[in-house]
Amino acid sequence: MELFNVNKVSENLSKGETEMVQQEKQEYHLIGTFLRTRGLIMYGYNHLTDKIFQVEIACGDTIHLIPIDGRLIPYDPEMEKCTVDSRFEYFEALNLENAEKRLSKYKKGLIFPLSNLKKANPDGIKFFNTYPF
Repeated sequence: MELFNVNKVSENLSKGETEMVQQEKQEYHLIGTFLRTRGLIMYGYNHLTDKIFQVEIACGDTIHLIPIDGRLIPYDPEMEKCTVDSRFEYFEALNLENAEKRLSKYKKGLIFPLSNLKKANPDGIKFFNTYPF
């Protein structure tokens, strides 16, 4: 006795229904980590439709507590994260009006990379230079 017959279920589905199921499956890959500027909003630009849209940024829902010198220090490895589409170009601006100005300068050729996001340095920031002498 078979409780679930997989062959009968797949025979009952039409080709359109199987394509819908395959289109719903999405894979997420880490594109990169960028440093954001405080106070700016992240926007995306779609080259095909020539539209600007605001990117929704989600805050992490977990915080790790690390014991250092008898105190618990909160550490959030994923402070802010967002799901992006690699076909679009992302940049930061103060508001929608400034985002449109930046886009018009990009279209005129006054600025070349539309993206003004800075790459994160894996070594961190060094405040003092260490000299060998």
